[in-house]
Amino acid sequence: MRAARASCSKTPGSAGRFCLVPRRGRHPLLKAFSRWTRCQHPPIPGFIRLQPTVGADQHFLCPMIQWRTSGKLVLLAAGGLCLRASEVWVPPQLVASALPVLHASGDTARAPWNLGWYNVENLFDNQDDSLVRDEEFAADGAKEYTPQLYRLKVQRVAKVLGWLFHQTGAVAVGLCEVENNRVLDDLLRTPPLDQLSLWRVHRDSPDPRGIDVAVVYRSDCVRVENAAWVLPRMPEERGTREAVVVTLVRSVRGTQDTLRVGWMHLPSQRSGDACARASAWQSLVEQASGCSVWLGDVNEAPGWQLDAAVAACSGVPFDRIGEGTYYYRDAWSWLDRGWSVPPWRGTVRVLSQPWMRSGARDLKSGLAPPWRTWRGEQWIGGPSDHYPIHVQLTRI
Repeated sequence: MRAARASCSKTPGSAGRFCLVPRRGRHPLLKAFSRWTRCQHPPIPGFIRLQPTVGADQHFLCPMIQWRTSGKLVLLAAGGLCLRASEVWVPPQLVASALPVLHASGDTARAPWNLGWYNVENLFDNQDDSLVRDEEFAADGAKEYTPQLYRLKVQRVAKVLGWLFHQTGAVAVGLCEVENNRVLDDLLRTPPLDQLSLWRVHRDSPDPRGIDVAVVYRSDCVRVENAAWVLPRMPEERGTREAVVVTLVRSVRGTQDTLRVGWMHLPSQRSGDACARASAWQSLVEQASGCSVWLGDVNEAPGWQLDAAVAACSGVPFDRIGEGTYYYRDAWSWLDRGWSVPPWRGTVRVLSQPWMRSGARDLKSGLAPPWRTWRGEQWIGGPSDHYPIHVQLTRI
């Protein structure tokens, strides 16, 4: 069958022209719509073509596509998670032909969950807070962290997160090393995040440095049914960052689907205790019952004590795609990762773009390390010393 072009009329006052170019598909539900091509100028960073992965028991396991016109978003989501096609008056029959129809609860259960995680490397404001040890980030502190540098840091982190949401179709992204609500609000007001319907889950933790775990989520795709903060039980009762356990609920063709996720930032290796992270995670599991997925910066490479503790609790590590998220002493490490318990199974992959990378390349892998923000007290100017990750979860 010859590929036919179908033009979609635009909303009054909107800029640009949207064209959907259907092509031949392998799956009968997708028919001729296995690939979509966007025809609008100028191009929007983060746009991807939709190339479905079609299997015997899977439907439309692919990232979300987004178009923007006059500050609005049009969402065509994988597995029917979300659809706001009316904003550009896409003909209903065209949309119905393009997306798979989910009728049975079994189809709903097979729809994947897309999540993200990002260590934002000391996302601090430049105000001195007397309750935490953040003096070095004050405008007159050792780092000479001016308002201009703070704005630049927020802009570069926002660019990474905007690209992550656009590229992966993530409905929620966990963050760590966030100082307070102010930096989160500044972040969500910064383009391109200001174009998304993002809400945050956060509270100040007892960490001495004031670095917290937070979650930002797409309120137009999921809702948060409840959230709980869990403090790991640490030796000598020293303060540390809390984990955030969030119950996400989405609606797929009228059927609700729920996922309970724990977002964590385990103790640093500077603690000197080889079992500190395994002990911290075990205490989190004891306090947060019913959590299907744990995800975050675990501060430990695979194969150490933490993985043994996870296996003892029937946890299954995510399948990993990539060299690692952190580069230290000429070696890559998977510090940002996670695991799930049956029936969930996850795949995690590292995300990077040229503007996230430093100039130098690792001679062994040929990959460039992340473009970090700081080296000691020296401003380097990048978004973070970690790469973000995308996690896709499916039921097995």
